[in-house]
Amino acid sequence: MSDQMHSGQHISFRTDDLSLLAEEIETTLARQEFDETAKLLARDVTSTWFALRPSRALEIIQILAAKDPAPSPFLKAALKVFSEDTPGTIDSPTALSGIRLNEPRDMYVLSLLRVGDFRLKGRSRDALQQSFEMEKHLGKMQPLLDSHDGWTLNTSVQVGVSAMLAGDFTRALTNFTRAQMHVPVPKFAFLTRDALAKSALIHACFGNATTAKSLIQRADRISRTSSWTESHIDSHRDFANVLVSFENYEEALEQLEAISLHDIGEMWPFYILAVHRVLEGGGYHDELEHRLEMFDTMPFPRLDGDGFTGSIIPLKRAMLAMKAGRGTEAHDFLERADQSLPYTQLFQAASNIYAGRTQQAIQQVSRLRTDTRGFRMMEVRRLSILAAAQYQSDENEECIDTLKRAAELPRGLTQTEVQLFSPETRELAAKHVPNWPADNHGPSAFLTGLPKPGLALTDREVEIIKHLAEGHTRAKMAEAMFISLNTLKTHLKSIYKKLDVSSADDAILGAQRRGLI
Repeated sequence: MSDQMHSGQHISFRTDDLSLLAEEIETTLARQEFDETAKLLARDVTSTWFALRPSRALEIIQILAAKDPAPSPFLKAALKVFSEDTPGTIDSPTALSGIRLNEPRDMYVLSLLRVGDFRLKGRSRDALQQSFEMEKHLGKMQPLLDSHDGWTLNTSVQVGVSAMLAGDFTRALTNFTRAQMHVPVPKFAFLTRDALAKSALIHACFGNATTAKSLIQRADRISRTSSWTESHIDSHRDFANVLVSFENYEEALEQLEAISLHDIGEMWPFYILAVHRVLEGGGYHDELEHRLEMFDTMPFPRLDGDGFTGSIIPLKRAMLAMKAGRGTEAHDFLERADQSLPYTQLFQAASNIYAGRTQQAIQQVSRLRTDTRGFRMMEVRRLSILAAAQYQSDENEECIDTLKRAAELPRGLTQTEVQLFSPETRELAAKHVPNWPADNHGPSAFLTGLPKPGLALTDREVEIIKHLAEGHTRAKMAEAMFISLNTLKTHLKSIYKKLDVSSADDAILGAQRRGLI
């Protein structure tokens, strides 16, 4: 990114405490004063971590472990976190030997290493749970801590990051706010900037664009340090800024592609969300599908079904499959996502509309009202799903009321937000909602290609479709369902009419497109 993208702020920095610490560590290492190097690493874990790039920290740890016949327990634990693929190896009896389990400081550092271990392995929910342990041990240390030592500040940021990756955005914002309220610590100014940038990123993706812009401006006013994390924070700040400031989709895509994937680091799920939003809004559907397929093959630290990291790619692929009429494929993708996330549940509700289960969709999004509160983009998406489900159910008055609620959101709807509503509900809003924004007629980016209203299959009809898909004869179906052949014929006639088909094979294909079988 150019300097201009950072409001003209200079990237250079003066020699600071972190650079002096890094220099001291390198000097003792060069002199082969390995005991002294190890003491420097252990003396201030937070400063050491942010002074040395992770790759260099690993090299130094490996050197010390090789030179010391009896390395410290934390050195052994750190080496396992960095070098082993299997999570939890730092909890082996060998790794834990020598750690004082009744000493809050030792347990805090161990919890910090566990958090890093889980996050590096894609276990975001375990990382968040371990973050709570960090807070507990920090609380026991609190009377002994100096507010300027960075332990409390770093804890707030690390809990916030873990919560982001797990998909608990309310908890993430709460902890980032705590970090912003912490007494200023010049040596760790980047932690405050990080909290602001990541808060902006959450709002750019799910919340309020105006709030995101304000947070970015505040982050830009914070002095820079020599920490390696500064370039990562720049990247997170940059693609948050793209989401809230771009004027056309091609320009936004160019800006996103200029951001180094290396510097995006742990925030890769939010980068994928940003790429999806830009490509989807610009109508680049083939390119979007190609990129999501590519992302799905990349070795990101993730486990299907585990937090936001294990959900973002399958959810975005499910969206594309829904729009393309590949309902069964969409269902399979949704099954890979974390079912406990409100974000997942929104897309499950959308999937139910495509499948014709509109009442189920209405019930789902109605239950999510408290979960989307405070996150404007999620609330707009929830209202768009509710309006579409009501429209598909021929509940036009209820649909208009939902559209009015959307139009009455503070500062009204932006064109990007309008495009989250289905073409049918946008047309209805233009006729019946007085304060609905003037529509630029840009293509809807969500809920397109829905089945015609009133053509949902009943549970009985879906059961019959499943029998058809299994190749059962009409006689066998009637016997299994305890109905007469004439009743079965009536059901089949209704199914063919609703799916606008004339044969059993086409009915099966239509049901698959809706994700019913």
